[in-house]
Amino acid sequence: MQSKHLLAAASLLFIPLAPPLLAEEASHQWTGEAEFGASVTTGNTDSTNVNGKLKFGYLTGPWEHRLRLEALQASEEGENTANRVLGEFESRYAMTERDYLFGVLRGTHDEFSGYKYQASAAAGYGRKLWISDRGHWDAEIGPGVRIAEDENGTRETNAIVRLSSGFEYRFSDYARFNQDVIVLSGQDNTEVESITGVSASLTDTLAMKLSYTVQHNTDVPADTEKTDTYTSVNLVYNFN
Repeated sequence: MQSKHLLAAASLLFIPLAPPLLAEEASHQWTGEAEFGASVTTGNTDSTNVNGKLKFGYLTGPWEHRLRLEALQASEEGENTANRVLGEFESRYAMTERDYLFGVLRGTHDEFSGYKYQASAAAGYGRKLWISDRGHWDAEIGPGVRIAEDENGTRETNAIVRLSSGFEYRFSDYARFNQDVIVLSGQDNTEVESITGVSASLTDTLAMKLSYTVQHNTDVPADTEKTDTYTSVNLVYNFN
């Protein structure tokens, strides 16, 4: 049920963006991409692994809005080994070419992290450290609040500091590298998410992407690993 609630909440966040998109005004710009990957093994070992990602961006004047949805499901010999859903929405307001203010909402449900869910809201300052025709590097910092419930039903609310870094470098028109890191640090737990990816274009709208994701929590229930890693090879469809 948590997975459905998170997806529904994240989807509702994007609804206010629909009217400007339909208006098709020249000053407005939107981007989007969808990723999907799956693997199935049968015989001596029966296993499945399915993951999907959606990203949308909308730029209008000094405002930029970003929506990110992800889901991962894996099983082996009929037993679930991974079940994770993430939703994140961020708005940015540009003050200068490099400086901006941001506000972000984030929610995750990970059946094997030791937490039923972790939800946070943060706001702060961001700066574009590097801007080039080849790519960009953004960094953000700001205070926030996080609500988390563990598998035992214990709920905690505490203040956090959100740090993030987004780096992208385009080797050519057909290949690019990206590295995204998010840190949500609080008194009870620090969440760290690192996503490293390399993609190569197949056509104007299709690409193949290899990515490696690390999810880490410093404080987890007993008998729960602090770090999970995911490696995926996905087909990417670009909506631009």
